[in-house]
Amino acid sequence: MTNESDRVQYVPIHPESARTEPAQRVPFDLSALTVTGLVIVCELDHRPTANAGPSMSMKMTQYLRLSDDSMIRLDMDRGVTAARFGAVEPVSWKRSSEEVIAEVLDLIQGDEPDPGFFPWEEYAQAARLRGMSVDADSLRGLPHTVLISDELARIFEF
Repeated sequence: MTNESDRVQYVPIHPESARTEPAQRVPFDLSALTVTGLVIVCELDHRPTANAGPSMSMKMTQYLRLSDDSMIRLDMDRGVTAARFGAVEPVSWKRSSEEVIAEVLDLIQGDEPDPGFFPWEEYAQAARLRGMSVDADSLRGLPHTVLISDELARIFEF
């Protein structure tokens, strides 16, 4: 429980440059923005506790990049766990960046009944649920970027 004396106060480092009027907030208007690309962010995930052998888990979070360079998360996350059976320590996860990116693009594709195809309609529906006016055909032609965290890059030995 906190009381009035426990509150933190912030003081400008350079008081002469401190604002005298409050910052103005503007509404976030998604209707004024367009989708410019798909971004897949890959990060190290928690290792499954039931897995006693050497393993590494990666999560893939998918976003739409907007015309103001902001991104909207699609809540269509994917993940993968790799395991090494019979491996001796230290385990190497070394792979080329091209191999990892190809695997990521393969893993975010559609499940049954259409494996091997990007689920563009699902992407468009997720975007519409977030207030974006976009259809599957317009998403299909946009560039996509795979971003791999520094931690994963070290593990894959890029």
